[in-house]
Amino acid sequence: MDHREKLANLLCAKSIRRGEFTLASGKKSDYYLDCRLTTLDPEGALLTGYCVLEMLDEMDVKPDAIGGLSMGADPVVSAAIVVSAIEKRPLEGFLVRKEAKDHGRKKQIEGIENTRGKRVAIVDDVCTTGGSTQEAIAAAEREGCEIVAVISLVDREEGGSDALREKYNYRSIFTARELLAAGPKPAQATGRAS
Repeated sequence: MDHREKLANLLCAKSIRRGEFTLASGKKSDYYLDCRLTTLDPEGALLTGYCVLEMLDEMDVKPDAIGGLSMGADPVVSAAIVVSAIEKRPLEGFLVRKEAKDHGRKKQIEGIENTRGKRVAIVDDVCTTGGSTQEAIAAAEREGCEIVAVISLVDREEGGSDALREKYNYRSIFTARELLAAGPKPAQATGRAS
């Protein structure tokens, strides 16, 4: 079984919840993807890191750094940079705050310096509207980064990925449709999703 297949199994078992949910976009959904239950799992983190690096290879890009908007991207970034060190092809990591700090160095991007001209990959756990990914891209571009790849762990195929694909080299490791079709019937839940 390869990394992608193992990660799909973990996402299906741990991260998919069926029920009635209100997404951050305000849309209603009969399922919710809580990818952090997988990306913050020890095995899930390792598999996520490998899958992100394999996707970069498939896209034939070699970024200098990888990052995304805090919180969804945080464990994906961490996993990718650790696996990049294990594989002896180190990538710097960075995190993008929703807003620049109002104290200290007043940075919005944490983890890398000298961003002008850096070739970067932007990652996120789930793409629905693409809003959080677009926020991370905009912050990186304001700092002079060149966006060479945009990757989401799961694409909900609700329009966000189409918008990203129009302007950027975008791919997802999974689509929600394929995970929902492949996975076991997870536990039922109801609530408001953040």
